[in-house]
Amino acid sequence: MEALKNFFSSVEHLSSKDMDFLLSKLESKKVAKGTALFELGEMVKDIYFLEDGILHRFNYNDLGEQKTLSLHESPRFCTDLESFSKAKKSTESCVAMTDCTLYRLSKTEYNSLVNSNIRWSNFVKKITEISLILELNETKNRANKPIKERYLDLVNRQPRILQNVSLQIIASYLGTSRETLHRIRRSVHAA
Repeated sequence: MEALKNFFSSVEHLSSKDMDFLLSKLESKKVAKGTALFELGEMVKDIYFLEDGILHRFNYNDLGEQKTLSLHESPRFCTDLESFSKAKKSTESCVAMTDCTLYRLSKTEYNSLVNSNIRWSNFVKKITEISLILELNETKNRANKPIKERYLDLVNRQPRILQNVSLQIIASYLGTSRETLHRIRRSVHAA
């Protein structure tokens, strides 16, 4: 819970009473590797804070091939924001790649929080903004670098992903084929 408290404190200074109030809205949850938090076609009714572990968000292209949208390493928020906020069926899935410790905020508790007063509404908006900017920056970062640099960035910033996620999923995340990633890995580690 420390990572969650630290994140909340980085957004805004909270009194212990406010922190307790906020934490009371969340449910602690442990999920096993392979557990789906939400699936394609479902309505997403929860926001998750990943305290420990790795999550894989993905969808499928027109050919039915799985395409990785993101790999979330703790600490991080995760949901399908469009499905959650607009009550639409999700266009993606999210699966635990490792055993994970999560904190779940249900749609009911979310609505209770944002409707309680303007302060909490603004607090939730700040968290949403921070999470979206992080996601956008990661996407831009991957899109603006050659594959080899994307791989080296992953090696340096998120080595746990390399240890816990299949080569196929990592290749999809980096926007390349498994074969190309294999060649890049061989050249990097041979040097």
